[in-house]
Amino acid sequence: MHKFLGDAFTLDGKEGGLNMEKLHEAIKKEKPIMNILLMGATGVGKSSLINALFGKEIAKAGVGKPITQHLEKYIDEQKGLVLWDTKGIEDKDYHDTMQSIKKEMEDSFKTLSEKEAIDVAYLCVKETSSRVQERESY
Repeated sequence: MHKFLGDAFTLDGKEGGLNMEKLHEAIKKEKPIMNILLMGATGVGKSSLINALFGKEIAKAGVGKPITQHLEKYIDEQKGLVLWDTKGIEDKDYHDTMQSIKKEMEDSFKTLSEKEAIDVAYLCVKETSSRVQERESY
């Protein structure tokens, strides 16, 4: 564990075993840019989440109306963050939308280096939703 985390990991227990500041530094050194894909139905707040994470309105957000129509890339170099916003996934045509998103991603990523590949994908769902919709389990 120490070999992987270096000085961020301590066995003395004073900091619960992890020094978060050193851990963050170690991760930033290994992976300076984090690429995150955001997916979910129209109106769940994907664009609003992007605006909140960046601290300013850079992604157009609408109330329940589809705004993002294609794969959109948002970059914050200071935070080392790249967010990819996708078109909303709707019940009526979610298979077609998923295929469209997949194709757009493949086309967009053909020119990217390995460091620019998606590191993690988040499925955004409404907090008030009581169950996972079929489109959200694809």
